[in-house]
Amino acid sequence: MSSLAAQLSQIAAQSTNELDLKAQRIAHSKSLIFEQKIATSQDFDTLYQICYEGFQELCALDPRYVPFNKTIFSEQSKAEDRTQMSAAQNQELDVVIESFLSLVGERLQLTPAVKAVEWLIRRFRIHEYNTGFVTLTFLPYHDSKLFLNLLSILPDDLTPTFKALAPYKRGLINPPRHPLIHSVSTNKQFFAALNNYVLQVCRQQAHHHALIAFWATVMTEAVAGMLDAARSGRREAEKAKHEDILLRVLPILSEGFTIKTASELIVGCYMITVVLAQNASLEDHVLDTLMEAVVGSWTEETVNSGLICVAVLAQRKPDARLPKKVFKAVLKLRNGIQQLSQISTEYQTSHLLLGLVAGCMADISKQSDTARQELISSIFNNGLLQEQQMGQGMAIVLRTAGDAHKAGGLSLEVQTYLAELIDNFGRSESLKSIFQKTLEESSLDVTAIEQNLQTVIEAVPTTRAIEDVEMEDVEEEKEQPDTFTPAFESLSSEKLFKGSFLSAQSVPGFDKAVQTFALAVGFQDRIDKFTDLKVLGKSEATQAPQFLSFFIRVFSTPYPIGTRAAALGVISSYLSTCPATIDPQALLPFVFATLADSSERIRRESAGLLAIIARLFKKTKKDDSQGKPWAHDSLYGPEASKHISWLPTRDMQKILERVLLPGLEECIFDPEQIGKVLEKTLKGVTDDPSSGDIKKPLRLSFFTFLCSHAVHVPLYNVKLAILKQLNRVDKAGGTTRTKALQPLLEQWRKFNDNEVKEICERERLSASEVEQAIVSVVTPKEKDAFNILLSNVGPGSEVSRVSFISAVFNRVKEIWPKIPEDRQLFASEALLDISLGMTAGTSALIDYTKDVLRSVVLPGSILHSFIQKIPVSLTDVEALGPAPKRRRTSQNNMVAMTVKDETELNRLLEKMTFILELIDGSSPESHPQLADGLFQTLAALQHFKSQIQSGMSYLLSLALGSLLAIVNRSKGLHKPQFDISVIRADLVVDCVRTTESPQVQNVALLLVAGLSVIAPELVLHSVMPIFTFMGSNVLRKDDDYSVSVIDQTIDQVVPALIQSLRSQKRDVVSGTSELLLSFTAAFEHIPSHRRLRLFHALITKLGTQDFLFAVLAMLANRYAMDKDVLTMMTGLVSDPDVPTELTTYSKYLDLVTDAFQQKPSISQVLLGIGSDDGREPQKVAVDLLRALAHLLKHSSLKSKMAKAFDSADEAEAGEIRNLFSRILEQVLNIGESVQSMKPVSQACGDVLSALFGTLSLIDFLDTIEVLLERPNDELRRKVLRLLETRLRQSPERDGPSQTRILDFLPTLVHIVQSSPDILLKHAAVACIDRIAEQYGRKDPSKVMDAAQVVAGEACIGQEDDRIRVMGVLCLASMAEVLGHAMIPALPDTLERSLHLLSLSLEGEEGQANSKLHDAVFSLFSSLFVNLPTMVSGTYLDRILLASFKSAASDIDESSDETRLDALKVMARKVDMSATLGAIDRNWQHAVEAGPAATQEALEVINIAIDKHPKSATVKNVNLLTSVLFKALDLRREQISQGSRAVFELDELDEVEETVNGVAIKMIYKLNDTLFRPIFVKMIDWATAGLPKKDTQGRTLRLTTFYKFLQVFFGTLKSIVTGYASYILEHTVAVLNQASPFDKTSKPLWVATMRMLRNAFEHDQDEFWQSPSHLVQISKPLISQLAHATTSSMAALVIEEAVPAITELATAADSTDNHKELNSVLMKFLRPSSSGKASAGGDNPHTRLAALKTEQALTEQLGEEWLALLPEMLPYISELLEDEDESVEREVRRWVKQIEEVLGEKLDDMLT
Repeated sequence: MSSLAAQLSQIAAQSTNELDLKAQRIAHSKSLIFEQKIATSQDFDTLYQICYEGFQELCALDPRYVPFNKTIFSEQSKAEDRTQMSAAQNQELDVVIESFLSLVGERLQLTPAVKAVEWLIRRFRIHEYNTGFVTLTFLPYHDSKLFLNLLSILPDDLTPTFKALAPYKRGLINPPRHPLIHSVSTNKQFFAALNNYVLQVCRQQAHHHALIAFWATVMTEAVAGMLDAARSGRREAEKAKHEDILLRVLPILSEGFTIKTASELIVGCYMITVVLAQNASLEDHVLDTLMEAVVGSWTEETVNSGLICVAVLAQRKPDARLPKKVFKAVLKLRNGIQQLSQISTEYQTSHLLLGLVAGCMADISKQSDTARQELISSIFNNGLLQEQQMGQGMAIVLRTAGDAHKAGGLSLEVQTYLAELIDNFGRSESLKSIFQKTLEESSLDVTAIEQNLQTVIEAVPTTRAIEDVEMEDVEEEKEQPDTFTPAFESLSSEKLFKGSFLSAQSVPGFDKAVQTFALAVGFQDRIDKFTDLKVLGKSEATQAPQFLSFFIRVFSTPYPIGTRAAALGVISSYLSTCPATIDPQALLPFVFATLADSSERIRRESAGLLAIIARLFKKTKKDDSQGKPWAHDSLYGPEASKHISWLPTRDMQKILERVLLPGLEECIFDPEQIGKVLEKTLKGVTDDPSSGDIKKPLRLSFFTFLCSHAVHVPLYNVKLAILKQLNRVDKAGGTTRTKALQPLLEQWRKFNDNEVKEICERERLSASEVEQAIVSVVTPKEKDAFNILLSNVGPGSEVSRVSFISAVFNRVKEIWPKIPEDRQLFASEALLDISLGMTAGTSALIDYTKDVLRSVVLPGSILHSFIQKIPVSLTDVEALGPAPKRRRTSQNNMVAMTVKDETELNRLLEKMTFILELIDGSSPESHPQLADGLFQTLAALQHFKSQIQSGMSYLLSLALGSLLAIVNRSKGLHKPQFDISVIRADLVVDCVRTTESPQVQNVALLLVAGLSVIAPELVLHSVMPIFTFMGSNVLRKDDDYSVSVIDQTIDQVVPALIQSLRSQKRDVVSGTSELLLSFTAAFEHIPSHRRLRLFHALITKLGTQDFLFAVLAMLANRYAMDKDVLTMMTGLVSDPDVPTELTTYSKYLDLVTDAFQQKPSISQVLLGIGSDDGREPQKVAVDLLRALAHLLKHSSLKSKMAKAFDSADEAEAGEIRNLFSRILEQVLNIGESVQSMKPVSQACGDVLSALFGTLSLIDFLDTIEVLLERPNDELRRKVLRLLETRLRQSPERDGPSQTRILDFLPTLVHIVQSSPDILLKHAAVACIDRIAEQYGRKDPSKVMDAAQVVAGEACIGQEDDRIRVMGVLCLASMAEVLGHAMIPALPDTLERSLHLLSLSLEGEEGQANSKLHDAVFSLFSSLFVNLPTMVSGTYLDRILLASFKSAASDIDESSDETRLDALKVMARKVDMSATLGAIDRNWQHAVEAGPAATQEALEVINIAIDKHPKSATVKNVNLLTSVLFKALDLRREQISQGSRAVFELDELDEVEETVNGVAIKMIYKLNDTLFRPIFVKMIDWATAGLPKKDTQGRTLRLTTFYKFLQVFFGTLKSIVTGYASYILEHTVAVLNQASPFDKTSKPLWVATMRMLRNAFEHDQDEFWQSPSHLVQISKPLISQLAHATTSSMAALVIEEAVPAITELATAADSTDNHKELNSVLMKFLRPSSSGKASAGGDNPHTRLAALKTEQALTEQLGEEWLALLPEMLPYISELLEDEDESVEREVRRWVKQIEEVLGEKLDDMLT
């Protein structure tokens, strides 16, 4: 086709013709949901209606679809045609379509969405115009049927973007995920398309889970795959590839991070980022950029995933530095540490956490917020770092502290914080070792750290051993700026501070002064200069408070340890030199506080100060000065100082000398010691009597002194320390601490949350700790402790802090156990009133008071007072009812009242609920005195329930639960703990019957069960309704609690009920019939796995001996033969012992007997016999007897009886025999009485057979012998069938059983010989068969007698086919068992069996004849196996004749298989010579019988050769040869008979194929010496075995022979190539004589061609290369081409002769031979020029055949054959101009073939 034509064709293919309606219809018939045939028939109106309905459903689901109603789903859209739109219009349409597809992608699994998309496909052909967008929309559902539908309508020429889908489109199978991932990682276009689509959808806010999940997983795996594929041994190459991947991925992540509304997209980007970080070598700045992008993108939904991503990225960084943006973002998180803690369990977060530590420490001195400090503390205290990383974090903190002086120093607040943090490192048990290791391994300047933080690092490592090191020049340390001097100068000009620095919590100027003092610490000259400042007034320090109060405040505030120690040192220094006139007792509370400090340095300095103070007091005593204490009127300001209680100097000195100084050394080492000392002092307890006693007045004064300071000191650190010490003491000198410290409690109460927060932040205190310490001033020893606490939070207290209220009520809980019961009663009343809202202004306290009451242990008196309020409250409720009506007192005739005030009612219910909850939670079993009140409450609740028409289930369950606890406790005691006269069983039963709550019902049932134990006489009169209720309700439950309820009810109520009935001398079974009926009626509703356990428990408690039969009978009567019921009944009877089980069956049968009485008694009560609604007795009896038969069959009675008989207990065995005899007598009596009722009689027989099944075989046979003596043949047959079934199913193998069963054979033989009943004989023979098979080998002689009888006239000699079949099968079994011992019975067996076989084939086809036929052949099989030598030739002849007759008959296919199986057994087992001789003798009969018989005879030979050894084949080779020659001559014999022939041609072919196979098997077992004569004989038989005048016969025999040769050469291949010399001459003759035109000789010609092809093909000995052989065969063979004179004959010649010629040329394998062959062949390529026919090529069909031969030779031999090309060229030239077109066409094909082989054109050669 020309270039122009191709272009025009392409344009035509892509153009649309609007006038071509058919093309338009086809284009619009591509459908997503309709088959093409249906879609083609639809018009747009119909389609629009279908699809528009789906669109409307979408609009109802999501209003975002509504705008499309005016565009692509409008009425106008039906007329839109994209082919008529301009490019701009199509572009606008694409925008709308893509917008809709983005939105609809989420709902593609809904039918409405698919309908809507169907419209776009059919109308706008989006699958062609918007292929990419449509495909990507459906891609998340790539494994669904919907995507397969889309693939089927997509264009065939998918763009390179989607080339991964092409094979799946062609095969119409769903693409798996792997190729999609591979395409994303390797196809850049698909990568870009997918990501652009996802981002576009997300920007449109149309993203959905399916899309993002698909995208995220595919992209994650694809990026990982890309990075793996980029790995290289060369680092530069790998880096370049990674950069290329980053350039593709990072822009997507960058844009994805900006779409914060798409949370799942953000998380997907995080996943990809993590993959990049873990698989690529990212540079530091890339990691930082990614981290900043992540923190900038996270929202509340994605922050957790974002943190994981940031942690992974940080882990990839070589250092722990974080970008500032990242640090600030993490710092702003609300629960950042908690989230990091959760993440750290699965991901490594160490670098992120260390980065946070580094970020917090950077510029820490410039930060004013506490967030950083809290973050660092959380990281270290929560143990988020491993040991190594923890050390690195500590090193960062230490390094910051050590370098602080280089950056200009730290503020005092930061200095204090870092000092505390590092101090915590050294004190914490978990951090101490790590801190020590960090200090040892790092090169930190510990001295500088201590100097900068004014602290002492207690974990400083020991000095390392001095080593000789090379001295190096060290750079001179840079001189640090002097910050002290400017600060000092700013203070030097200030005047003396007015007042004390302890006058308030915040004092102006103090912070500035303390900052300056902190700068002076470490430099004594600076400290001296500082102390001389005018503002401190050192010169007037003994008279004025400024100097000492300043330093007191410094060491009492949580400043750095160094600063505080320096302040203590200043005071100590000053007091050491001051005059003795000063009374420094004002310092003692502060010193006591610091003696409890955690720092040993502070405690040591404080101890030194205390010792100095003690010396001052001693001097004062000597001077006998009685002056006022220092700063007594100004320490805390003029006003507060008035309330301080001071001690006389002498008293204070006593306390110091007698109490404090002796244990001062211990206080240094133990911060708890000072508290212990003060506690003992104030309580008047002393460890050292010699030190002197502190009198009570002095203790009181000292206690008051400390309390006054605790109340008025403005520093809460000091206040808290003193309180902790005072709170150890309840009272001192008769005064409680509550009274002394109550002002502090009231003062603290008045603070609001902000004030508390400010106080605690300023002094670094825990608000909760302060709250607890302050409310702890209220001691349980205080009489009004509860009132004091409650008054601080009650009405008028004006407290608004929740934390304070919570602390107060927590204190109530703490002191509750320590206050007397009378005060508890008062307090509980008040708490209850508040809890119930009965106290005005306390609504905010309700939850707290309820919590207190629920948490504390309430004594019985309080609970009793509470419960008394409920009946009173319920009585008061009558006032709420309607005035004209009053509630009636009868509970059975209550009138529902209308409550006027619903609020009051709700309040009442709340009160009752809360009180009952308190009782329920207070271990009511420990308070039995509540029983009376609880029963009264129960009565009131029942009454109230009927009034307000409410279930009140919860209240009832609470009351009943408390009663149950009390009753359960009493059950285990000798005597109930409460007065049982208060019990109201009727109320409990009413709860069971009238409530709908399962909880209430269960608890009430348990209560009834418990009450029946401790007071049965009060319960049992109303117990039956409970069981009725249980049957219809509780028994159906499957929860564990309900099961427990049922168990306890049965365990406790039933025994009491039975005892009550017996005491009244009533029949227990009749009396409990209602109970039994409740349980049996509920059976089907009881959960299946609970049934057996439940009924077993019930029967056990009732009494198995008395009640098991009744339960079984009621179940059988109600549910008949229900499988589940029978299974459970079997389980119930398996547990009792044998006598009990047999007694149960006896009573059960008595019940059946009673059912047939005219006036039934017990059966009427239990089974309803004779009642109006009862069933007929016959039906009841049938159900009961069938159930009993099932129980006897499936229970464990048999094994239990056998065990009992084997035991030495003769009494038990005798009892069992008597019971068994009674049951047998009962069954027989029932059977005799119901003979006219066939169903009942049959059921009775079933019971009888099942009953016998419970006996051992020996006992069973003994019983059977007795029964067989009865004249009833029906019974005898049934017994024998039972025996046969038993022997079949479970034969006993023990010696005694085997002996007994063999001794039983004569009985059976006698029945066979004497009984005229054929069915009885049949049953007896069946038993003989089973006995012979199972036990005959033990004593074959006993079986032999039976075999002779069975083989005789009495059995298989009978006329009835049933007994014949059974007898023959029995003989087959006996032959297997007896073997040669059966020889005496063999003649009769064979004679009668052959006679029976003949009879089975003579009669009409029927089931009986087939069975008899199969049975006889089964017998023959058994005889062949077990007596092969005993079946003589005569019998073999008769058996073969019979089998041939059977094969020819029209018998069942299954019978054919049975016969063939028997013949196969004969071939394998019988001597080979006997088998082959029989077949040889009877071959003609087999042929006359037809193809089936012949094939079976050959199959026997085949198996005989195969299964017998080689020697047997050699021995019988003559017989084999004889049979084979007869078989090979079958074709000639049959065809010569003409119309009388038995075989069709195709059947002859099948037989010959089988014969050839048998011959080959025989040859395999012979050697060349044996076979070669046979082969020669076969040639002679085929070529000269018939007269020459019998042309047809000779041809047919040769045909068979050459078919054999074809198989012979084809199977044995090169092994037998030499045998061709025997047939070569004759084969040439056949080629010259046979013709495919002749119908008679055509099969011979075909067989010859095929034989030659096989002979040539497998020549490996160069047989055919021999010129003598080649010349002899080549010309005759090639001459066969001359037969191709017609098209049909040419086809036959090409099919058969050409392959043979080709194989001959291949075998010839020499150029000379090939030239010889080609010269003969070319004669057939050209017509004769002389007009003679000898050339052979005159006919075009002949030339065509010759050409086909040349083509085949060229293809087979290639260049070897084309070496003769020069000789061929003239012929080829002539043939190219042949008149026949087919010849010309084939020669051109040959030329092309030659050119392909040679690789050059023949044009030049042919010119």
